[in-house]
Amino acid sequence: MNTRDALVAEVRRRILSGELPPGSPLTEQGLATTFGVARPTVRSALQELVARHLVERAEGRSLRVPVLSDADVQDLFTVRLPLEITATRLIIGQRRSLAAASAALAVLAELPAKAGWSERVEAHTAFHLVLVDAAGSARLSRIYPPLQEEMQLCLARLRGAYPDPAELAAEHRRLLEAIASGDPAAAEAEMREHLERALAGLVGTA
Repeated sequence: MNTRDALVAEVRRRILSGELPPGSPLTEQGLATTFGVARPTVRSALQELVARHLVERAEGRSLRVPVLSDADVQDLFTVRLPLEITATRLIIGQRRSLAAASAALAVLAELPAKAGWSERVEAHTAFHLVLVDAAGSARLSRIYPPLQEEMQLCLARLRGAYPDPAELAAEHRRLLEAIASGDPAAAEAEMREHLERALAGLVGTA
């Protein structure tokens, strides 16, 4: 990993962990001093983070960690719901393998009760990523990950109230079993309920 990619990864980690909370300013000079890297490297890293919607432009040209409103969260789910419903339909209609999703669920289920917030979020996100990949659509797999990056920003709002690993695993096991059943109506209903429940937990927590 080169210096620029390492910087992207570390700033991303700090944003998603809450070390850099929503609204935190991000300047080239500040990051260059903090991490001991050249400003052109910082500039390139920030451009990548902006492209991934993990950093936003505020007034003028200043950059900051995004501040997501309830309307932003609802809009994310407006886009996310049809994508995951489509993935569910493709998996069932084409009888696609759920082996990778089962493995991701096992990782989630094996997290200890004391697992930190970031570990739970990463395992949760990994499950949804491999579930969408299971649909076998190259374009769906290409457009979905950036959406999950923004979803992780949403989940930062729940730090301290995020479900424990056992609860998360049980909820996602129900979802995976519904899809594995091969019943499209039941699977779509479970996916819709799963995402609507997640949205209800996020809205109003800012």
